[in-house]
Amino acid sequence: MNKKKVLGFTMAAVMAGAVMLAGCGGSTGTGGNNSTPKSENGTSEADSKEAGKVNISFSLWDEVQKPVFDEIVAKFEEEHPDIHVDVQLTPWSQYWTKLDAAMGADSAADVFWMNTYLPKYAEAGVLEPLDSYIEKDTIQLSDYVDVVARAYNYNEMQYCMPKGMDTVQVFYNKSIFDKYKVEQPKEGWTWDDMRAAAEQLKSQITKQGSDEYPILMELDPQPSFFNFIAQNGGYVLSEDNKTAGFDQAETIKAYQDIIDLMDQQLMPGSEVLSDTKGTDLFLSQKGAILFMGSWKAAVLDESSFASDIGTISMPKKDENNHSVIGGLGFAMNAASKEKDAAWELIKYLSGEESNKMQAEAKIDMPALISAQKYYTPNFKHVDANVFFEAAKNGELFPTSPSVADWLPSVNEISAKIFAKELTPQEGCQQMQEVTQKALDSES
Repeated sequence: MNKKKVLGFTMAAVMAGAVMLAGCGGSTGTGGNNSTPKSENGTSEADSKEAGKVNISFSLWDEVQKPVFDEIVAKFEEEHPDIHVDVQLTPWSQYWTKLDAAMGADSAADVFWMNTYLPKYAEAGVLEPLDSYIEKDTIQLSDYVDVVARAYNYNEMQYCMPKGMDTVQVFYNKSIFDKYKVEQPKEGWTWDDMRAAAEQLKSQITKQGSDEYPILMELDPQPSFFNFIAQNGGYVLSEDNKTAGFDQAETIKAYQDIIDLMDQQLMPGSEVLSDTKGTDLFLSQKGAILFMGSWKAAVLDESSFASDIGTISMPKKDENNHSVIGGLGFAMNAASKEKDAAWELIKYLSGEESNKMQAEAKIDMPALISAQKYYTPNFKHVDANVFFEAAKNGELFPTSPSVADWLPSVNEISAKIFAKELTPQEGCQQMQEVTQKALDSES
């Protein structure tokens, strides 16, 4: 562990957290008025603890998922009457800043959600390695989808138990294809097949004076361009995470392919997509084809035209049609004073009953293979089996210890490419320089 990096992490975290907390009223710290500290859900810390029990805390960021996790934790407490869990909700916009500040002050939750930022926190030494706990309780990581389990193994140490995962695929509006007498997509289709169908749709839409878009996507890494980079045979980061791949011809082409769709009016330009999300346009029945992640499946399944929504794997590009896979894990605070209780909670949260409840509520695709059978039957219209097919050959969302430094820049520069403020070549060169500099700083 690099001590200078840890010190830099904690000091910067405390300063950043102080600024953030000042802006939101100091909801998790002791204010200047010596008021009783409050937990994330607004109750006092004294009220949230139960006498005679081991008290631990669990932090998450999704308000949609919190009610389900309240139920899961209640079941956990029934089975573990000697443990009380304080479930803390912090909105995504504040989650990482608040976590950094709490880590720096040794006051972070005992258990918390973790995502692609894991290398940063593992390098800082603030995550508890789970290998000894897993071995002691003979947990089999092979019971989980391999790519997700591997996502939380860093430097040959397991830092999280898998929660769920998400994949990217295509949703399409059958009624729009039928309206314009264009053949619906079929499994095994290619990028050229998609373009041909989009051109037919565009021709008919123009002829009839209508306003639908043949193709929609959200111009963010996971639902669009990170997939296309991999599908062209390129990479964002090399396998050893030492080299950025934005200067490759395959990466530049991935951006150019999106620009070409915009130029040919087969999908809206960034002036539209920056104001209105592609998914929202699709939900308004303004699009025939939508590239989108499984995390929107429940919303689509409950839409007014859900019976007209088809689901299919992404079209194959130059090399493949692999999906970039994201997901979450349950991490333990290395500074927790109740690690045994924290592990019992993590074990339960990543176990069968918890995954079953999450799957039945459609809030997450289980990474636990045995619990996947509970997920798909809850969809009335959307074919969720496609998601699990995409997971079989999916590729991890690229990450490194400096991901918090280079990924925001990649997003900003990518937006400039799509807005045509930069050419794909110019933008990719800038992203290469920023990302490689961040990677070099890790050594």
